[in-house]
Amino acid sequence: MILIALDNINSFTYKEKYCIMVNSKRGFIMKINIFKLCVVIICSLLILFVTSCEDELTPPIEECAHTECTWEWEEDAKCNQNNIMNYVCNKCGKIVDSKEAFKDHELVEEVEEATCTEKGSIHITCKNCSYVVNKKTDALGHDYKYVIDEEATDEQYGYRHKECTRCDDKGGRIAYVNNGFSSHGQLKVSGINLVDQNGDLMRLVGVSTHGLQWAGKYVNLSTFENMRNEFGINVMRLALYTGERGYCTSTPERAEELYQLVVDGINYCTALDMYVIVDWHMLGADTTVDGDENPLYYKNEAIAFFDRITKEFIDHQNILFEIMNEPSGDTTWADCKEYANAVIPVIRKNMPKAVVLVGNPKWSADLVSVAKDPLGFTNIMYTFHFYAADNTETGKIVTAIKAKLPVFISEHGGMDADGDGEMNYNSLKKWYEVIDKYNLSFVAWNLSNTKGSASMFKTTTSTLDNFSDELLKEWGVYYKQRVREVVGLPTTK
Repeated sequence: MILIALDNINSFTYKEKYCIMVNSKRGFIMKINIFKLCVVIICSLLILFVTSCEDELTPPIEECAHTECTWEWEEDAKCNQNNIMNYVCNKCGKIVDSKEAFKDHELVEEVEEATCTEKGSIHITCKNCSYVVNKKTDALGHDYKYVIDEEATDEQYGYRHKECTRCDDKGGRIAYVNNGFSSHGQLKVSGINLVDQNGDLMRLVGVSTHGLQWAGKYVNLSTFENMRNEFGINVMRLALYTGERGYCTSTPERAEELYQLVVDGINYCTALDMYVIVDWHMLGADTTVDGDENPLYYKNEAIAFFDRITKEFIDHQNILFEIMNEPSGDTTWADCKEYANAVIPVIRKNMPKAVVLVGNPKWSADLVSVAKDPLGFTNIMYTFHFYAADNTETGKIVTAIKAKLPVFISEHGGMDADGDGEMNYNSLKKWYEVIDKYNLSFVAWNLSNTKGSASMFKTTTSTLDNFSDELLKEWGVYYKQRVREVVGLPTTK
């Protein structure tokens, strides 16, 4: 700026009288124009003033503290492998730190919902690369609820049908009676009778599974539901064998699977408004074990099992416990009593109001010994098993009842005791007359398609939930009609 000012001054015209003579230290004489000198001084002062103002108006530059930073992938980072990430300041853009890290896909899902009968799909893509996955989801299946068409009463059956809550599917009309848990609540023993929550006489009528180690596939909601609807039963018996590769003679893993089948069976019965019998099915039929015909043989296992199952279902009121299926061989009633006195308190500790069913010697057919020396517990019933083709002595039940023993028929059939042979309808009719006369509960053997006339399904029947007559053996057809008649449902014959 000074040079520009001086250049401009040089263009001015001036007279000699405005000049002054100055002697330098070295003897030179300098001629200085006063006007030019004033201009230079003024310009210099202006420059100093402007520079000072600029310094005051320009704020000082502060150094960034990088307090707000974000980890960011480098632009060429690829999914599903290690890449460099930079820690970038959001204010100044400086890279503060870097590290190597694994970059996952950033996935987006597009879902096509499944329906009751059609599968759904899930289309998955990555925002940052070409990754694509397509998945199929299972059809939901129908979610049925029952709708009452005609309300059942204590004297007359009603009708109901199923409707899906998710679609328009409907089932046909089904006759039903009020013999379930919702109508009768927790049961108890009063004198020799089984009564409901109101003190009214109650009767459980049902079917037992075969050994769960063989027939576990029948423990499912659909099977139990259709058996309830077709037969009219209100109780299922879950036969947990101790021997023959059952709960006490299999691997720990298999034993746990069998336990879970019992758990599932209880839950299915509860969902279906049914009662359920947990059957500790000791039998003495395992030829590889010497002594298991006596309930004391697996006493410790029984105690552990009943403690566990009663704790798991401590709030359930629809469960009965059958603590020994069929003591046999040289087993005495004293052995049975010793066992019962050890097991029943375990059940009562967790479920004090549960009904307990107690077996007895000679394959639960020795009520005479029981009558002479009954147990000291209340709310128990003594089981009696019969197979009509080789046991025609109905008087055993009558004698026991007259001796004030509460009796429960927890297993029976119309054939031989080995579960095979022809039906003896004459004998069976006499048994049912006594059972009906004393309002006894009864459960039939067995739900399966195994060989032998005692299994209700034909051996060629693969379905698990169709109880049409053409799929049933003679015993299944007969028993279905028998139960429907007893509970008050219309019969087909």
